[in-house]
Amino acid sequence: MFPYLQHNNMPPVTVHPRPTSSSSNDSSRNDATTETGPQPIPERPRKRRGPTQGFQTAHIVKVTQKKLEVIIEKEDMQATGPNVPRFANEIGAAEHQYAPLNKIRWKDVTDAEKSPMYSRLENVFVLDYDKRHWIKEVIENDMPIRFKEFRYELHEFYETLLDLPMAERKAKKHDQVLNQEYWDFLCDYWESEAFKNKSKRNATNRSKLTHGHCSGSRSFLNTQAMGLLKSARRFVSCPNQAFR
Repeated sequence: MFPYLQHNNMPPVTVHPRPTSSSSNDSSRNDATTETGPQPIPERPRKRRGPTQGFQTAHIVKVTQKKLEVIIEKEDMQATGPNVPRFANEIGAAEHQYAPLNKIRWKDVTDAEKSPMYSRLENVFVLDYDKRHWIKEVIENDMPIRFKEFRYELHEFYETLLDLPMAERKAKKHDQVLNQEYWDFLCDYWESEAFKNKSKRNATNRSKLTHGHCSGSRSFLNTQAMGLLKSARRFVSCPNQAFR
């Protein structure tokens, strides 16, 4: 039917049967596999997001030659608009870069030490502190939270070094701590009796909480509202004994 597939001078084709036993190489490979077992596939390291530095926001402002807009009304005292995530990241980056870590509490940080943080934010956002002075108050309310979170993150890293002598702990400074003096201060503070006693008191107080929420959270506010509602109901039912 298909003459172009035939050739008169072609030798006959001999079909060899498939070997039933594997070759020496395959047998040796199988023997090695059975002795040592199948080799596990190494897991690839999981990629993690690095610390926020605000480089992308600064690059956008540099390319566009225009600062980003953030809406902060005095009545709301809260940032709104599409640039809120960048604004929050910049506050954290400014705090990580300029906050003095040799201060125990945020209230100990002076206005002169806070000034570089405000300047960094004003370089990339339209804030206008002079005309809208309440914006500094909004930022000031967020800074202590970022300061505490950053210190907590650093302390978690410090706890991974507890098996080492103190000199080696200080030598293994956290990457986000820009000043060695700050890291030495934190290491000494975390080993002090004042900090250890404070940690014990905080752990005891947290164990007594009936709800795992923080002051200002939605669950905390709901709990407070329910308490006020129960008090109001008791007052309506029995005014003389409601608040005794």
